[in-house]
Amino acid sequence: MESIYPRRIPMLGNLTGTGWTVASQESILSLIVVLGSSVSLVGLIFAFITYSLFSDLRTMSGTALMYMLANMFLTQLFYVVGVGGVQEDNLCLCLAFGIHYLRLAIISWLCVMTYDMLITFRNNVNLNPRPEPVNVLISRFVQYSLFAWGMPSLSVIIASIMRVMASHQVVDNLNPYNCWFFEKTIYNVTFVGPALCCFLIIMVTLIRSWLTIRATVGLQVNKKSRLKMHKKRMLQLHLYVKIATLLFAINVFGSAARNKSPDTDSIAWIAYNVGHSLQGILVALAVTCNCQVLKIYTKSFAKKRWRRWTRNGSEVALFDKRDNDISDTTYLQNLTWEPVPLPV
Repeated sequence: MESIYPRRIPMLGNLTGTGWTVASQESILSLIVVLGSSVSLVGLIFAFITYSLFSDLRTMSGTALMYMLANMFLTQLFYVVGVGGVQEDNLCLCLAFGIHYLRLAIISWLCVMTYDMLITFRNNVNLNPRPEPVNVLISRFVQYSLFAWGMPSLSVIIASIMRVMASHQVVDNLNPYNCWFFEKTIYNVTFVGPALCCFLIIMVTLIRSWLTIRATVGLQVNKKSRLKMHKKRMLQLHLYVKIATLLFAINVFGSAARNKSPDTDSIAWIAYNVGHSLQGILVALAVTCNCQVLKIYTKSFAKKRWRRWTRNGSEVALFDKRDNDISDTTYLQNLTWEPVPLPV
């Protein structure tokens, strides 16, 4: 990957007189893309493991979030392979179809997450939500999966048909676009159109969720319950707003970079690549460093510290897991040195 952006980024101008050259710009940007993508991949793995370990996070929205993180991980990985430059046209085309599918799947799962949040807020007007029947959850998850996987699949099928029907003179080369963007018409019809529809649904769902929060919080009689419900639900709403804003901004830069040649609009192309390389770590930090997940971390750690268990037929309370050799017990044999220390 010694030359990630050959023939793609023109010289932006002599910013310091003689300090900036095309080679230095390519080196700095390639370093940012490679390092950002590497950190994003690690962050996405950590976020996925976090939601896999804690059962409190494996709700319907948490499961949809795990699928979105998995798709984002594969997108980052495929894009890094394409950025390095692929000499084989068929492999570059396969990467383009894969990224096309995965990027739409990310937006689709985000749409599912926001819709499920709205349904949850509507069905539960109390602070503690009531459990739903298993058959209802399974049916809802099947519907979500059909939409989140089916819509990108249909888009890829239409894109492949349009590419076969188009002449080779019309279809652009994919290598200058890191094996991602198709010809403008194919890209706008099969990606921009569905993505805009999904973002429109996401925006409407977020607004309706905010209105539902105001209505349900007003129904609470206790002031403490109102404050707690408002804080808990607004936390989830703000999380989805952050993710949706980030993905929308990156896709806007990508659309501007594709519909205008990178040689004439390098700012949008640079912003898209930098944003694409950093989106994984930003999303991972957003979903793992919010108050709800940190509270689960603290709760899990507290269970390990104050866990009560039985030793020699008596109940023992450990004050700290690190000090598990000293316990609150009346047995004198537990207070002796075993084995006996050597004399000095």
